[in-house]
Amino acid sequence: MTLFEKLYAKRLDFIDNIVFSLHCVTDKMPLYNIYENDIIKAYKNGKLYLDKCEKPNKIALSWYDGKNKKTIILIVTLNKGYAKVVTLWEQKGRL
Repeated sequence: MTLFEKLYAKRLDFIDNIVFSLHCVTDKMPLYNIYENDIIKAYKNGKLYLDKCEKPNKIALSWYDGKNKKTIILIVTLNKGYAKVVTLWEQKGRL
């Protein structure tokens, strides 16, 4: 099991303590019309997106919303006791 797979499994420990960066809330969420519950779904159910992962604690998650036909990508850093959503974006269709 790689480091990123371990972090991916560990992310569910912080499901009750997710913090959003100011950049994420003020710039990205209104731009893409993404709501907090969409981010929580992407965090819980998203797949590991290895192209954007970096050591030691940064993972990327992608989640396809079939109803709206868009993919939401989250960049998350896992810190001691909480997870921080650093940025996000969406793409039309699947990755």
